[in-house]
Amino acid sequence: MRKKLNPIVTVCTAVIVLYAFFAVRPLSKEIHFITKWTTDCNKASPDAGTSDEQEYIPFRLGQTAGYFTQDGKILQSFTFPYKIALSAQDYCTYGTSDSSLKLFSRQKKQMAELKMQGFPFFHDGKKFLMLPGGVSFAFLDDNFSPKWKFENYAPITAFDCGQDSVAAGYADGSILIFDSEGTLRRQYEPGGSTFPVILGLAVSEDGNTTASVSGRQKQRFTLARQENGLTKIVFHEYLKEETTRQVLVSFSKDENYCYFAHKDCLGILDCRSLKARHISIKGNILSIQETEDGKNTFVLSKNGGRYSVSVIQNHSSFCGSFDFSSENAFITVSGNSLFVGRDNLLSRIDLEFK
Repeated sequence: MRKKLNPIVTVCTAVIVLYAFFAVRPLSKEIHFITKWTTDCNKASPDAGTSDEQEYIPFRLGQTAGYFTQDGKILQSFTFPYKIALSAQDYCTYGTSDSSLKLFSRQKKQMAELKMQGFPFFHDGKKFLMLPGGVSFAFLDDNFSPKWKFENYAPITAFDCGQDSVAAGYADGSILIFDSEGTLRRQYEPGGSTFPVILGLAVSEDGNTTASVSGRQKQRFTLARQENGLTKIVFHEYLKEETTRQVLVSFSKDENYCYFAHKDCLGILDCRSLKARHISIKGNILSIQETEDGKNTFVLSKNGGRYSVSVIQNHSSFCGSFDFSSENAFITVSGNSLFVGRDNLLSRIDLEFK
């Protein structure tokens, strides 16, 4: 005699089977920080050598600076008394009242001397001199000599450059964009705040797009583009909490995204869809570094006496972080590897997801 199936049991069983089939997902992988090597940066490695064929990665920790390689060799290590401008090719140490500035190669050979006062600024292969008074700057040529300069009346509060562009932001709320020959291409004011000071600024490689954090009392972030000879603000948002600090603003390597720091937070704008997201990062954001493949972005921040390194994947998702106590710290990226400096130690840290 065949038993009849209870329709309620049949339906419930089917629902359970279907739910198990569609709901099962593999567990998300956790991020692991793997230290590949750690070395003391206070002295050069005995077998380091000085070949130009080696990759020189610059570092600065407190009053110590130099160059190292991906495999952890310290190529150069030296101390300096006050300040330093440092690039992968050369460096310049300086004080507050130096009457001349000397440029040295990464092998510590003097290359040139500039008989002017000011504060050198090296960025993306370009060299500038911020002139005394804080309202003017000079663009330096390959011989470490002034090629052109611009004088203004308001103090410079933000600065950036691209391949063929130089951008300066001022305390009066104005932003000026020059080409590499010193021609003023455009000028505009983001506005929208009671006090319009520019706190952070980034410019695209071609100079057509700029991003800024500006103002007090209704502080805001803006993205502006040059269209038909005019500067048009294509995105803006007022920030929930304000800061009095200068802040980092930078474009991703492909310029599809813009990072902007504000109080206890990192903003990320998709420059194509013009949609922004915000990731909580406590403290002052000091450095934003992107891997060569663009998959990971590392953010160094300081909150009180502790530093943190946060990982952002694909310009959108917070994946994890680690923190440490240190007097001084820095991060840099070469290829897809992260390098972290803390006090007198340098480490290479790789990511694994498992």
